[in-house]
Amino acid sequence: MEAIEPSLPLRSQKRVRVDWSDLPVDLLQEISKKLHDVFDFVYFRAVCKKWRSAASISDLPPQLPWLVEHPVNAQGIEGENLRFYSFFSDKIRTLHCPMARGKCLIGPSHGYLYACKRWKDPTPSLFNPLTKDEVTIQIRRDLFPFLDLESIGPDPIGTDSYMAFTDARDMMGFYRPCSCEWNYVELPIDICPVPGSCLKGRYYMNDHETGDTVVMDIACSSSFVIPAPKTFDSSDRVYFVESTGNILRIVKHKDQTLSLNLSLALCTSKFSFDIYQLCAEDDICQSRWVKINSIGNQIVFLDDRNGISITARPSTGMRINSVYFLQRCSVSYYGDWVTYCEVYKYSISDGRTEKVLCPFSNGRTWLVPNLVTSVPAGHQLQKL
Repeated sequence: MEAIEPSLPLRSQKRVRVDWSDLPVDLLQEISKKLHDVFDFVYFRAVCKKWRSAASISDLPPQLPWLVEHPVNAQGIEGENLRFYSFFSDKIRTLHCPMARGKCLIGPSHGYLYACKRWKDPTPSLFNPLTKDEVTIQIRRDLFPFLDLESIGPDPIGTDSYMAFTDARDMMGFYRPCSCEWNYVELPIDICPVPGSCLKGRYYMNDHETGDTVVMDIACSSSFVIPAPKTFDSSDRVYFVESTGNILRIVKHKDQTLSLNLSLALCTSKFSFDIYQLCAEDDICQSRWVKINSIGNQIVFLDDRNGISITARPSTGMRINSVYFLQRCSVSYYGDWVTYCEVYKYSISDGRTEKVLCPFSNGRTWLVPNLVTSVPAGHQLQKL
């Protein structure tokens, strides 16, 4: 780059070459901390060796989740080119992921997606779309032919993380990727275990009839019940999310109305949320839910199954203390039903819900991008 010396007269000004690699390391590090789009961070590191050394991959700034598009082609087959949309940068990214071809994708999580075939997949896997790291999960289909994933967990390859699988025979399987260990548990009571969430070594389930929370300790296979905080409506949707070390019970209410317009039927809904935080006691059986009116600088992202919570900095431009969620809608157009997905944002502070503009009509789940290669012990890293 060339710069002009300002001290000289205009006609005699000389051009002086400036080497960007001479910028101070502390300034480079300060700049890299504000790169909340992972691709901007990668481009920053590609400028030169000094910039690369000043911004280690492990120092990737906190990233906002991408919306993952359901990759179905014209033949109805899941493809291997995945598209992701960033609400922060308002950009669509396309990544080639061969391990996703012909498979369903499940999230949300930090860094990894779960990929499996629709029916009795013997080798489903966790994979990172950015690094292409893939971890295969071995399932004993001869013993558990109908074992299907219900909860991937917010950090599936973390040391204290479990993945929850359900079986048609009232059994649950909990898989710990960091140690390649399975723990099969019989359901404690006659309750549907879905949807549920694996959080901090426990599996949280909602009783659809009473609204009580059934908590299963995965390591010792014991369980206890947390009473519902208020009268529960069976139409409510309950999520369990870990946020800054706390367990949240997020209840989604829907007031549905139906409007007709000739041959087009549109379903419009008004949504609201109640959020409760788990107040743990020394005697875990005395734990209770306490309603809260704020989650501070957190943002919760929900899909059809589960949710994740992230800390948002002011520089991201995203509204904190809010819930972003996916809502499936069905439209009847001249006798044919079409299903699509919309994105909404609920403000916890004022209780308002508004639709968020999004280029995807079939968003699937959320993914927090991560560049760190981290394969659990006992797994063989596969690079494609």
